[in-house]
Amino acid sequence: MIDDAIEMARLDTTRIELHPEIGNLNDTLEEVVASMRTEIDEHPVRILCQSALPAMAFDKRLMKLAIRQLLDNALKYTSAETAVEIGAQVEDGVLSVELTDYGKGIPAEEQLRIFDRFYRSPSVRRQIPGSGLGLSIAHGIVRAHNGELTVSSRPGLTTFRITLPVLSQEVA
Repeated sequence: MIDDAIEMARLDTTRIELHPEIGNLNDTLEEVVASMRTEIDEHPVRILCQSALPAMAFDKRLMKLAIRQLLDNALKYTSAETAVEIGAQVEDGVLSVELTDYGKGIPAEEQLRIFDRFYRSPSVRRQIPGSGLGLSIAHGIVRAHNGELTVSSRPGLTTFRITLPVLSQEVA
């Protein structure tokens, strides 16, 4: 946890330096879930991936941090018995990772602000601990990979979606 806090503080800058290596996102998702077993506790967490995701170049450490932040949020903002699903697929040269929870949802007017640094919803600010940096940093990590992080939410369904171009397997 301390390492994550230090890493998040280091990434709270405008420029994120990537160290890409060839990897498979299926493995990365499995590693994140395994590393969070304590936080997951009673939550049913399911990984639903297309069976043959291509190996591609990405910064594994930073992508784990971004996915971990999204999963941590899903766990914090849903009840223990509520499922969280992580899916990944490739279509038309774009890799999509979707993290879906079935909690209260994010009000429409707040969805435009949740990636802003230090933004915390007034409805949860006093109930759930946080700094308002996690989603901003996850957003920055995904953008540094030339991807996008978006959210779609309504009561009972929230999906964070990472889209990344399937990069050449050559590491720069």
